[in-house]
Amino acid sequence: MPGILPVLIVGAGPAGLVAALALAQNGIKLRLVDKAERPHVGNRGFGVQPRTCELFQILGILDDFLERATPIPTMRAYKLPGGTVPVKTWDLYPKTGAWPDRPFGNGLCLDQSELEDILRRHLAKYGVEVEYGHGLVDIEQMLSSVKATVAVFNDGKATPEREIITSQYLIGTDGARGATRKLLELTFQGETRDADGMVWGDVEIEGLTTEYWHIWGKPGSYTIMARPIRPDGKKFGIGITGLNFDPAELADEEKVKQFFFKETGRTDLIFGKFSWLSYFRPNMRMVNKFREGRAFVAGDSGHVHSPTGGQGMNCSVQDSSNIAWKLSMVLKNIAAPTLLDSYNEERLPVIAQMLQATGSLYTHTVPKAGETLGQTPSTEIATEEDDRKSGWFRWRNNALEMYGINYRFSDIVLEERKSRRPDPEDQIARAYDGYEGQGTLVAGDRAPQAPGLVQEDGTDTSLFELFRINLHTVLIFVTKVLPENVSLAKKWKQSIVQVFVITGDNITEGFEIEHATRLRDHGGYANAAYRIEDGLTVVVVRPDGFVGAIGKDLEIVDRYFAKVSKSE
Repeated sequence: MPGILPVLIVGAGPAGLVAALALAQNGIKLRLVDKAERPHVGNRGFGVQPRTCELFQILGILDDFLERATPIPTMRAYKLPGGTVPVKTWDLYPKTGAWPDRPFGNGLCLDQSELEDILRRHLAKYGVEVEYGHGLVDIEQMLSSVKATVAVFNDGKATPEREIITSQYLIGTDGARGATRKLLELTFQGETRDADGMVWGDVEIEGLTTEYWHIWGKPGSYTIMARPIRPDGKKFGIGITGLNFDPAELADEEKVKQFFFKETGRTDLIFGKFSWLSYFRPNMRMVNKFREGRAFVAGDSGHVHSPTGGQGMNCSVQDSSNIAWKLSMVLKNIAAPTLLDSYNEERLPVIAQMLQATGSLYTHTVPKAGETLGQTPSTEIATEEDDRKSGWFRWRNNALEMYGINYRFSDIVLEERKSRRPDPEDQIARAYDGYEGQGTLVAGDRAPQAPGLVQEDGTDTSLFELFRINLHTVLIFVTKVLPENVSLAKKWKQSIVQVFVITGDNITEGFEIEHATRLRDHGGYANAAYRIEDGLTVVVVRPDGFVGAIGKDLEIVDRYFAKVSKSE
């Protein structure tokens, strides 16, 4: 539509920035506004799950992320009163290690403010800048566009200065308190824990080692934490979480310090400058739908929950990558607008099940009433037996790594191999935790990594180095020399797909595909990860890193695109 902005994004947190970067890499023009007058400062959303690291690689920001990220510190609890004698030492998540198909074995830590800085720097390469101090105040939806009224904000309040921005589509990523969800009149179903509260902040602390994530707890009441933000600094992210205990009055620097000293007994510690301090009451809520007309919500605009499990920011990244590639195809006139319906279809069950998982973990943020700390020898490491006795800050749920999230149930995936697919109801019920450990891979699953691929010039590469957010990737696996009539030229638009022919070391010629790149699966990892059978197998990987289709002939690529294109 000449003269109309393709996409307006409202909210410049991780969800908005990822959506903007994915669209920009697809060549889509956009504007990104945020009513805050400057970038956020503070240690929010610091847990980054392994699956999110994979998406960062597809987006091209992984190296910058890894340069700043740190491992999740080992946790250590202390006996009270006194607060100095360690009684338990454990890992928040069980150590899983890295595998060829899963290169990121454990999550990492990076403050959300730093992640946002990385994303903004990459966005600037595409000429996109966040327009701070500009917030959404009204939406008018029309048949072929969205008319958004954006106000200039000063000191958190809208001024009379207004601008009308007309765009083909709008993405609301302005958080639970933002305007988009309310203006779209989406419901926000769930619960608020009125009797509970949390205080979080960043502060410099002298006298506390950065070797551990320190934790003190009063059973049945509250937990006090101090997490080193960097192993070589003095800054800590502190937190007070309560069950039937509301620390609202502690959102004050002096009060929180005095509470910390009194309850931990660590009066020897010296608190320095606070860079951030905030209070919030836990909410577990989600919208009834992620789309209304030409407007979408993603991230906290569509779902909020406690920080337990580290899912919020990570799910936001998946929301944004899901809607961005679909919007791009529609705006490029490659796909039908009906493709956008799949955003709600795919993300709604994932988020609903994620909320259930994090909701159950929330009760583990405080030691259980009646639990006695201090009876364990100081040198003992927490074991699986401890997990059965107390789940206090132990996230024992492999689904939190987000490897199992899948869209097997989606109308736009295509699985044509003989496989043991569960019934549709079961598929939707396992949208979040997936089919881990079952040794299966079908369309809709996460596309696994495969190292050890050798290019024609002899250099090594891997699938994650090849995946792109602006292209579908067609993987043509050839395990034996095929009849000549199968090796016919096949044309697909290079603006839509990139094609790789993957063979073993025993196949050195034949099977030529126009514009395809040949790769040798020297390590056998690709064939193993994708459960390849003898002969010819074709896998279509979506731009967001999920398998779109698997079949036994080249025409499956056309059949897959027929599901989403204007020819459907």
